[in-house]
Amino acid sequence: MELLQFRYFLEAARYENLTRAADELHIAQPALSQSIMRLENELGVKLFDRRNHHVYLNDQGKLLRKRLIPLMESIDSLKDELWESVCSSEKTISLNFFAASQFITNCIIAYKAEHPDVKFQVSQLETMGGCDIHIDSRASVYGPTAMGEIQMPEGAVRQEILEEEIYLAVPANSPLAERESVDLRQLREEGYIRLGNGWQLRQICDNFFHQAGVRPQMIFESNSPESVRNLIAAGLGIGFWPERSWDEQPGPQVKLIPIRYPVCRRDVVVTMYKQAQEKPAVGEFVDYLCGYFKRGLKDEDR
Repeated sequence: MELLQFRYFLEAARYENLTRAADELHIAQPALSQSIMRLENELGVKLFDRRNHHVYLNDQGKLLRKRLIPLMESIDSLKDELWESVCSSEKTISLNFFAASQFITNCIIAYKAEHPDVKFQVSQLETMGGCDIHIDSRASVYGPTAMGEIQMPEGAVRQEILEEEIYLAVPANSPLAERESVDLRQLREEGYIRLGNGWQLRQICDNFFHQAGVRPQMIFESNSPESVRNLIAAGLGIGFWPERSWDEQPGPQVKLIPIRYPVCRRDVVVTMYKQAQEKPAVGEFVDYLCGYFKRGLKDEDR
């Protein structure tokens, strides 16, 4: 049995006139008659009573029509549902970010306000892949190991959206607040407030210590950037503060001091994977994200 046979049957049952039904179906009347006969043979029952060159739906035909109508309506609506599913999928952005969390969260909120039909699936996993967009950071590197030399998955597009300096944040009443710049090698005895091990910024800053040959004395460790900021402001210790991506400038209780050694800078980078490049919403959001960072920088420069 074929779907087309059922459609032909329902049209014949609707009119109980094979000639008229054939005209509605834009097929020859003999072709419709043969289709009905094949369906009856396959089902093993007659669906129409035939009298005086006319057809009349019998009890078996009425039962089949009753069962088929909701099924065919469901099948007919399936195409629209599938297209809705495709559109929904195309407007769902899977985003994994492991850097600049507050800045990116604010960007998503702003984008959703302008594009309420777009949905986000957000995660914060260190491993790359399994998403449309991955945002991470690394210490700024120049020369042969710069971003253009980084190995990427086939077809992935990777671009820098932000380069920022990492400052040393100290309480405003600390003697360090009077300095124009600092050298980490001279701060071996200071107590540091740091992010937890799960943060890329923590890994990057640990590498700064390694370059300076310093084993930091940790006073407090937290997975909350807000807690780190508040504890530094409270005068409990010193720590690192990214120039832009925390999307929050320190209050009067905190002074940001440039670090002259080692070079403390990082890049925030977005990777758009190959499969996501066919989804217009992903490309549009990446463009918006880049513009959002640039607008943020311009606002700070004013």
